[in-house]
Order: sequence, then structure tokens, then C-alpha cells
Amino acid sequence: MAATSAVAGLVGRRREAVRRTAGLTRELAWTQFKLKYTGSVLGYLWSLLKPMMLFGVMYAIFVGVFKQTQQDFGMQLLVGIVMYTFFTDCVGAGMGSIAANGNLIRKAFFPRAVLVVASSLTAAMTFVINLTLIIVIATPLGLLHVGLRTLAVLPLIAEVYAVALGLSLLLSALFVFYRDLGHIWEIFSQVLFYGSAVVYPASRVPVGWRGIVFLNPLAQIIEDVRHAMVIPDAPWSYSLIGIRFLAPVALCVLVLFGGTWVFRRLTPSFAEAL
Repeated sequence: MAATSAVAGLVGRRREAVRRTAGLTRELAWTQFKLKYTGSVLGYLWSLLKPMMLFGVMYAIFVGVFKQTQQDFGMQLLVGIVMYTFFTDCVGAGMGSIAANGNLIRKAFFPRAVLVVASSLTAAMTFVINLTLIIVIATPLGLLHVGLRTLAVLPLIAEVYAVALGLSLLLSALFVFYRDLGHIWEIFSQVLFYGSAVVYPASRVPVGWRGIVFLNPLAQIIEDVRHAMVIPDAPWSYSLIGIRFLAPVALCVLVLFGGTWVFRRLTPSFAEAL
């Protein structure tokens, strides 16, 4: 009886700790979301303008200059940019989340990963609003083709969030010790934009290169989201590369668990380094 009571007490304490951690994460994410637009005249519109301005530039270049005539190119490009912007916003905010809260880390005890997860959830809030606006506006205009296959967008969003969170945990831990990572990530994200099939369909990639392109999870995710929402006739990634489509999914899992492992290993050194 005593052993049962002890186990029940331990489970209760763990459940309460999880509840407190979840509450803290939620409050930090919501507070960061509100502070992000505090004092701004346009407020949330800035988060909408960023992908729209990038879309406008890319659309003008590829349609006006290179005469891109592919069916529904504009909507494919917009969806790709919104997905990619969510990824970069999530990683960019998460990378600096530990270094920017040195005083809090030194003074209070709480799971340090809460800061990274809260930053990622703040980016996720913006992404959900942007994607919802696209669906609400574009669907009645016939620019999106919504059906049962559109349900695949949910696991695809989970996939991009997993790889973004994994990178956020990894880079936030390393950024505490190596601030040059900020500049490296800025350059890498620009290169990654053109390597993620944002401005071109993956089906246009030569067959011999598809296995390499689809090692990038973002290329696989963006291509499948296009199929699910914009072009029903577009191929799923697995039809382009066969069984190799498991590679980007496996890489997402590896990045998530690898980033978590590195973060946990370096957590004890955060307070001293900051």
C-alpha cells in the first residue's frame, strides 16, 4: 500500500510539473507574440507583408523576366514562400532565445527548452494566421483546390515544425558559445531558399538530381503541400523518388532528436557562458 501511494504521488508530481511547464510555455509564447507588434503602427500586418513582398519580387522576376507560364505558378509560389518563411522565422527566433534571456536563466530555475519552444510557437501563431488567410481568400476564387488530400497538410506542417524545432534547439545551444552562427545561418538560409523548390516545382529537377534535392526535407514538404492544396495533378514526392521519400522524413526525426540531445548536454553550461 505504501509503495502504491508513493508511485501515485510521484505520478501526480510529474503531472503537475508537466502542467506548469506547459502553462509557462503557453504564456511565454503568447507574451512574445503580443510584444512582437507592440509599438508598431501596422502591427501584425508586418508579418503578412514580409512573405507578400518576397512573393511580389519573385513573381515579377520569374513571370515578367523569365516568362514562367506554369499553371497556377503564383499560388504555388505563395504557398512555398509561406511555408519557408515559417521555417526560417521559427529557427531564427529560436536560435537567439537562450542568449537573449541570460538574466532570466541565471535567476530562475525552469526547463531551458521552454524558451526555445515558446519562440517556435510564436512563429507558429503567425504562420497559422497567414495560411488561414490564404485559404479563406483563395479558395472561393478557385485558386486553391481543397479536398480530402488537403488533410495531408496537417502532418506536413508537423514535419516542418519538427525539423525547425530540432534546428532551433541545436542552434540556440551552440549560439550561446559561438555567436558567429547568426551570420552563418543568415547566409545558409538564403542558399536554402533556392534549394528547397520554393520558386520551382521539384518535378522540373532532373531525375538524377532528385534524390539529392529531396534529402532536403523542405523540398519534400513544400512539394507535397502544393499537391495537397494547389495542383491536384502534381505528383507526390514519393512518386518522384520512390522509397527514397523516407530519407527527408528520417532526417527530420534525426534533427529533432539530435538537436534535443545537444541542447540537454550544453544546458548546464548556459548560465556560466551568459
